[in-house]
Amino acid sequence: STARCMRWTIIGHHVSHGGYDKLQRSHPEALPKQYKRGIFATGYRRFIDWLDWMLPGAWDVEHNKMHHYYLSENKDPDLVERNFELLHAMPLPSVIKYASMVFWMFTWKATYYSPNTFKELELSRPRSLAAQRWPKSRPRTDPLTLFDFARLPVECLARGEVADAFFWPALFVQWLLVVVPMMALVAFPAAFPMILGTVSWWPFALPWQTAATKALLGGVVADMMSNLHSFIIIACNHSGSDLYRYFTSCKAYSAEWFLRCAYSSANFETGSDFVDIAYGWLNYQIEHHMFPDMTPLQYRKLQPLVKSICKKHGVQYIQQNGLYRTWKMLRCAVGDDKMIQCDAILPPSSTKDRSPMPVDENCLGS
Repeated sequence: STARCMRWTIIGHHVSHGGYDKLQRSHPEALPKQYKRGIFATGYRRFIDWLDWMLPGAWDVEHNKMHHYYLSENKDPDLVERNFELLHAMPLPSVIKYASMVFWMFTWKATYYSPNTFKELELSRPRSLAAQRWPKSRPRTDPLTLFDFARLPVECLARGEVADAFFWPALFVQWLLVVVPMMALVAFPAAFPMILGTVSWWPFALPWQTAATKALLGGVVADMMSNLHSFIIIACNHSGSDLYRYFTSCKAYSAEWFLRCAYSSANFETGSDFVDIAYGWLNYQIEHHMFPDMTPLQYRKLQPLVKSICKKHGVQYIQQNGLYRTWKMLRCAVGDDKMIQCDAILPPSSTKDRSPMPVDENCLGS
């Protein structure tokens, strides 16, 4: 469970951002050649480097491009508050809404992150089925979950959109081919007793059927715990009533962009190996969004400097416990809290990245 989470958050995450590319160029002997953006987990190396529910190439499009460069805008596929608008609108008691979040916490990679990252990958390919035949009734920015593959065809048929109704099963089959290897990995512990039992070579007193069932259950529980771990250290990074979301876009690496990295991100505790590893080195979100292609250790060295600069200039810098941030995220997910909404952090007159537009005074960064 922990190894699967760390393979994603510590290794896959930073390698896919190009965090080790400069090290590969300056000290080629320091790391194996596959720890480089564009090589790591591509093609057959997915099964060697990083096999998870998400296709690495799909996650690269969804996370490295869409999330990082449209942070907390409507184009950001990881905008929690927007992704749970359907739950907000449901006439259910709050306790039921919070209880439903437990399901997502234990399954989110398979039920949400995998299909949604796959959607973003297919939409980025001009010749793909999704790019050419995406239903007009479905906004491309809406999240795609496992359950949408069953719900959306029914809604299309109810509206008389027969062609669109067939689109969703076709997309589902494409996505299913992506996750079959991971399904096999989760079930793999049960293969050993099943094979030996089938050929009558099972040497233990415990029936092989019972052993296979327990092994399968263990594989499923381990994956659920990996989901929970990754949910706590990932899903709450950019959600909470003290963080900002925007109606406009801005130019990458502009003053506005750097401010948004601070005003729409939250750090956790930092500074020690135990803490950093427990958080998968995702506890430096502000610094990571400002400089996404650094190694984990560089973030630890940079963090005190960024924090001091923010304090000096009156820029918001949030650093709190991960479980507390998870609670703040859950409140936004069920609709009990709202993120701060505005056009921009900087007044339009102070930047050349956009034409003038009204800005809420509460959103000014100084």
